[in-house]
Amino acid sequence: MKIIQIHNEYTAKGGEDIVVENEKKLLIKNGHKVFQLVKKNKNEIKNFFDKIKIAKNLIHSKNSKKFVLKKLRIIKPDIVHVHNTFPIWTFSVINACNELKIPVIMTIHNFRLICANGSFYRRNDICELCLKSSVFNAIKYGCYKGSFIKSIPVALMIKFYKKGLSLVDRINRFIVLTNFSKKKLLQAKFPNNKISIKPNFVFNVSKDYSDINKEGFLFASRLTEEKGLIDLVNIHNQFNFNLKVCGEGPLKNYIKNNKKINYLGFLNKTKLQKAFINSKFFIFPSKVYETFGNVIIEAFAYETVVIAPNLGSISTIIKDRYNGILFEPNNSDDLLDKIKWAISNNNKCETIKINAKKIFEKKYSDKVNYKILFGIYKNAIRENNLIIQKPNFSSD
Repeated sequence: MKIIQIHNEYTAKGGEDIVVENEKKLLIKNGHKVFQLVKKNKNEIKNFFDKIKIAKNLIHSKNSKKFVLKKLRIIKPDIVHVHNTFPIWTFSVINACNELKIPVIMTIHNFRLICANGSFYRRNDICELCLKSSVFNAIKYGCYKGSFIKSIPVALMIKFYKKGLSLVDRINRFIVLTNFSKKKLLQAKFPNNKISIKPNFVFNVSKDYSDINKEGFLFASRLTEEKGLIDLVNIHNQFNFNLKVCGEGPLKNYIKNNKKINYLGFLNKTKLQKAFINSKFFIFPSKVYETFGNVIIEAFAYETVVIAPNLGSISTIIKDRYNGILFEPNNSDDLLDKIKWAISNNNKCETIKINAKKIFEKKYSDKVNYKILFGIYKNAIRENNLIIQKPNFSSD
């Protein structure tokens, strides 16, 4: 099978980019040909005029459609898997696929179909105003990058595509990562039969860690307020424990200047694996609706006990005191209580990490994930051929 992946990398690479690369490796490993069409913000948004051009074309980009049409006719794929089109590609790439009658899969990595900032988060709390009412609330509150002006084109894009509903008949299947994300799409009136659940996965897990003396707590994420980092530091100031922090972001200097915290910087894949292997606990105190949280299943794989909020998709991945520890969202006191509980209940935490490893092997390994992904592809191609017709790669 020939597959094209379409993706837009943000300036700071994150979980979505890792998922795209992992799926490419997974498909190639199983004998498929994968072609990537990737736009990178850092390469194409260099000045004010680039930003204006992209904002102007956010609803539809003629250049993107033209480029993708050309690539489709050359590669002649069996299916196109769209990951992220924002802000450079735009949904015009879907028009190109439809024009040639090629089946299209789209993974929902965030909620930007409905919410301007993509995470249903505003002013230090969950916000679902645009899900339940007008998307122009995004302009009112400056939800995109905290700017009224920058929020205008994003809100207009969401409005134009009817919070994603105008894409329903143009995309064969939407992939969501958890049942929670599916519920959000159903709330937005997406049809149930168009949504498939396929979680993310981890492969190439090291086996050389069972005899290591794990110790301390690890935080590994983007260094921002919404990831709960400030709350975590405040807790650490109250109750001093062995805390390692890795990652980059706006709060980098805030962490570096705290001499009581071991700041590891940005870690590549190999070094991050070692950080998980050497840590007894992993704290993921996010305040937003995470669509998944790849680091959670990495912790599962390396038998590192996860402490996370009972919020959004996280609560569908973790069962409290069974394969992880949940605390009340945005509640520093409860998080501190759970940290103390974890330190004081070693035997129970040993059982939790064993259960988490079993869940990982059952749900989040590469072998399990490939079966789900390939099944989605096969069904989409079959439905496309039955309902529409086979792809037409002619240039007329």
